[in-house]
Amino acid sequence: MGKLMCIGRVTADLELQESVRKEPYVRFTLAENLGYGEGAHTQFIQVWAWGYPAQLLVRRKVRKGSLVWVSGSLELEEYTRKDGVTRDKRLKLKLDDWGSIPVARIRTEGISQPSAPPDLVGVVDGDREALPE
Repeated sequence: MGKLMCIGRVTADLELQESVRKEPYVRFTLAENLGYGEGAHTQFIQVWAWGYPAQLLVRRKVRKGSLVWVSGSLELEEYTRKDGVTRDKRLKLKLDDWGSIPVARIRTEGISQPSAPPDLVGVVDGDREALPE
């Protein structure tokens, strides 16, 4: 079993459920964008959260389109598709920790290089002291 930390968008609204043992849980898919340009693609990871972390995800209103980071134990799970015949594999993450990423922060800090503060930008003129030898 490996550990994973990734950032992605939740693909559907979360619904808190209860297991047979009366433990709250939530299951959702996270879409992680990988690569650039023509090599760009999306990887889907099924995330499972149990107990308090599951309740917290719902209470903090994580929903479709939310940008979050998750970390936890990663497994490659075999399953049968809806057709009842085709066998396939999917990535499954048992959540250890998570956090939301404000979209406004990404727009202002993540896309373009931050510019220097205005008070540090200006014309440099005049004589300067020589550097020590």
